[in-house]
Amino acid sequence: MNIFLQRFLREVCTMKSFSLYTLIIIVLLTACSKKRDFKNTQSSTVINVDESKATVYDFTDNQLTDTEVKELESLIFPMEVETPEINYTDMEQDLLSVYTEPIKNDYKFWGRLSNDGYCYILGISKQEEPVLKDLDYRLDNSTGYIQLGHWIVEGESFEKIFDLSKVRSFWKSKDGRLLYLGIKQYSDLDDIKYSDLGEVFDAIVNKDRLEYINQLHEKHFRAIKPFGTPYIAMYKWKYGEEFYAYKPISHDELNVIINDKTTVSPEIIDGQDIHLHNDEEEAIPFIPMNQSLYKMVKDFYEVRSLNEITDISSIKRIRKNPEKWQSRILNIEDADTVNEIVKVLKSSEVYYLGATSYEDLLILTKKDGSEIELQIPPYYPELFTGEGFILGDAVYYSPGREEWLELMDKFFNK
Repeated sequence: MNIFLQRFLREVCTMKSFSLYTLIIIVLLTACSKKRDFKNTQSSTVINVDESKATVYDFTDNQLTDTEVKELESLIFPMEVETPEINYTDMEQDLLSVYTEPIKNDYKFWGRLSNDGYCYILGISKQEEPVLKDLDYRLDNSTGYIQLGHWIVEGESFEKIFDLSKVRSFWKSKDGRLLYLGIKQYSDLDDIKYSDLGEVFDAIVNKDRLEYINQLHEKHFRAIKPFGTPYIAMYKWKYGEEFYAYKPISHDELNVIINDKTTVSPEIIDGQDIHLHNDEEEAIPFIPMNQSLYKMVKDFYEVRSLNEITDISSIKRIRKNPEKWQSRILNIEDADTVNEIVKVLKSSEVYYLGATSYEDLLILTKKDGSEIELQIPPYYPELFTGEGFILGDAVYYSPGREEWLELMDKFFNK
């Protein structure tokens, strides 16, 4: 029942002429408030959002508009799909006000909580120029809660402006318009291990990864670590960025993987970026790729083969972050040069992750117009940043350090 209705009932109940039957009708109408259900197609989780709570917190400027409700719903759904073990419901306004008191005049809020004590709040700015846009934040070691303010000396001196009591984690969009507040609701949950849904919030609003996260969910992967169950952790480079994914598995599935003696060629997937964990999040010693593990992870990776590098007509190198003296795009169309480069690439062998970043691209265009993308580390003369390339996103290759550096210096040092 919302605040306005509560006040109304208190007032009308003091009127001598007020009809008991009228009061009964009002109560029945309130109980029949329409609800909106969002069914998680991957699990049994249902997000029950009561419209009376979602669209109206009270009859002041804290009311969320329909547009704002839809925007926050688009965050709530993918976030809560990440933890189907937890069933969330809407937070009561009184409790929500306790957590958001210092900034309630500047933001509207929607809180979600569960009986297990997991709790988070989303906020949306009331102003066009968000108040928290330029504020820094830190976790105060003495209280364990978030403070907002400014770093005077990074990591040493902090000027506090707001204390967010009971808020354990804090994320915001780059423009400060959207907020995520992670709450520690109960004091007896210190030992519970779980990943912060704020990581999903950050990926969506700051890294434009909503489509990626939805694709993970369609393939039964997750964007943050599961808890209370064994899982597989996966990693890959794509478009110059790092991507992680996690797949929860049962104890039986874990045992099958550990005891599987079959093999999978490293040229299909070498497995160096795939790790097993038990239900205590402890890493299990590395296991060479086998058929059971491959079946679990293959949908996360794009598998390509060196045998595809044939009939190449041209090569394009694209630098993500070129220096002033470097060209962003370098095209090579001379047939002899193309053939010489292709010969070095095809001589490569499976290699370990040999660079801190694979942010540049070599695009090989075939005579039929199709393309093959190789992810490569940036190259700077006299500064070793790595060697080799990623074909697809499942296997790392190298022709050898000297051969790679010679190739880069001879053809791509412009």
